[in-house]
Amino acid sequence: MANKWILIGLALFSLLGTAGCSVETAHAPEAELVATATPSPTATFAPNTAVIFKRSGGVLGLEESWVIFADGPVESNTTIEPSLSAEDVNYLLDNLDSVGFFDLGGSYLPEDTCCDRFFYEITAVQDTTFHTVTTLEATPDMPEALQQAIKLIETALFAESEQ
Repeated sequence: MANKWILIGLALFSLLGTAGCSVETAHAPEAELVATATPSPTATFAPNTAVIFKRSGGVLGLEESWVIFADGPVESNTTIEPSLSAEDVNYLLDNLDSVGFFDLGGSYLPEDTCCDRFFYEITAVQDTTFHTVTTLEATPDMPEALQQAIKLIETALFAESEQ
């Protein structure tokens, strides 16, 4: 008889212990979710920016950048800070236009991005419109206009240095 009361007690205890408890299950939403457009970030530049030249990578893993302003000053995160005049900057922009820089697509990257090459990002302004082109050093089939643009900018920036 004692065992009977123990079993009844355990049964009651179990019922009381679970009283008011329920398991909530997650339900999938009934309506389909609508994708929300994510805005693309837009770069902002100082009003008188003429050219931004970024060079990264190479054997040393460099991260270099130069901002050339229309009136001549150049800001850089390197020790190479050339002295340009407004005429030098106009000459550079005219030459970039002449070689076809502003007609280039946005990216010229090879399938194989291997091995200690420089990555270039060039942004130049033409009639208040900024045009950016990226490429990797020694990219097969790199357009001649892009090769010339890199040479023009490097010549303007490094003419006084030993680069």
